[in-house]
Amino acid sequence: MSTACPCALYLGRLSPTSRSSIASQLNSVAKLMNWPDDYGSYFAKIDYQQALVIRAVLTNAGWKPRSVNRAMIAIRCIIKVAVMMGQADQKEAAHIATIDRLKHPEHQGTPLSAKQVNQLFTMLERGRCAVAKRNVAIFALLLGTGLRRSELVALLLSDYNRRDHTLLVRNGKGNKSRLLFLPKWCQEHIAVWLHERRLEDGFLLCKTYTSGKVVPDVGMTVSSVYRLIKQKLTAIGVPNVSPHDMRRTFITRLLEQNVDINTVRQMAGHADIRTTTVYDKRDHQFMKQAAQTLSYTSAGGEHDSAT
Repeated sequence: MSTACPCALYLGRLSPTSRSSIASQLNSVAKLMNWPDDYGSYFAKIDYQQALVIRAVLTNAGWKPRSVNRAMIAIRCIIKVAVMMGQADQKEAAHIATIDRLKHPEHQGTPLSAKQVNQLFTMLERGRCAVAKRNVAIFALLLGTGLRRSELVALLLSDYNRRDHTLLVRNGKGNKSRLLFLPKWCQEHIAVWLHERRLEDGFLLCKTYTSGKVVPDVGMTVSSVYRLIKQKLTAIGVPNVSPHDMRRTFITRLLEQNVDINTVRQMAGHADIRTTTVYDKRDHQFMKQAAQTLSYTSAGGEHDSAT
């Protein structure tokens, strides 16, 4: 794929993790469309009619609505780059932008309760080997900062400021960086792990053997963290919770503790506050309790229903 083609330029703007994921998806689209291996220029030439055909092909191939929508977003972005490069018509790009997203049932998500989080750490802390200490640190960071798995595995030791207890997330989603502040209990778990890991340059969370050998130069993978989360959650009796629910737990817990939603948005690394509201899993009981706190006594006396 030529580095001068809109497809390559679009991919080059993405974070490494997003780039790999989107490139793989575009490759799958190209195969379904029977395009040649050097398919980059084909995406820049897509018109409104062909965009509809691609969406239908992906749907018929069994792609989930969410995956189809993600592919169509990537196509729109590539065409937008092509317009800026003078390789596509602006009106055609505007027509493609009007194509509706496919509707899909939202996954409601299942954030962990405080009791389940305590059960999880009680189980994790029984381990005494290096792997166990690293695993505790992983869950502490996921539940204490709301990190995405891709962000977690990309962390370097140098990203953690041991004096201020902050984490610098480089090239997060949308290729954006943000600074995270660790709660006290999370700091303690990280300190235990670093005592085991030592302060050699490399990945913060790295390949570790049950023998105690730690390899800072070799990081963990997103898939290995996925398997770890599923394994440990199943062990405490919550097999239906997805790894991404660690993030939902973080966001929901902050909102339950009355942290304002814009601050939560910033902590979670969301560009749009509407995304944060999707993660909000506070239940009716919380709303009922909130309603009971509503009072106007400070505004000049109790208000009753008498007229």
